[in-house]
Amino acid sequence: MTPSPDRTAPAAATDKVTCDTYSDMLTILHNTDYSFYHNAIGPQERTGWYDLAFRVIGRAPSVGDGPVATALAALKQVHPPMSTSASTQDPTSVAWGKASLALAAACEAEGHQAGATGFVGG
Repeated sequence: MTPSPDRTAPAAATDKVTCDTYSDMLTILHNTDYSFYHNAIGPQERTGWYDLAFRVIGRAPSVGDGPVATALAALKQVHPPMSTSASTQDPTSVAWGKASLALAAACEAEGHQAGATGFVGG
């Protein structure tokens, strides 16, 4: 579970937690899509994992208005957490991809690595 933002913590500490949480979301999405496209899971399971990924990023802490906080807010606007309805963007859309890359770039610019870890498929 992602910790609640500590309003007294320096923005850099909160940004690290945000970037780590973003990496967790990317890991869920990567492994979900790998499993889906290799017929290991079906559409219902994929949607369930996507919902989990969006809950994870929805709980990412954000303090201030620095680059990481700004990029996180933009990502949340593209796809509201816990919503995979047809009316919202999915993580394979262009808008989601741009917002996700912006958050990755903001994390990197602040000295925090972000990325997915693959662990399914052998």
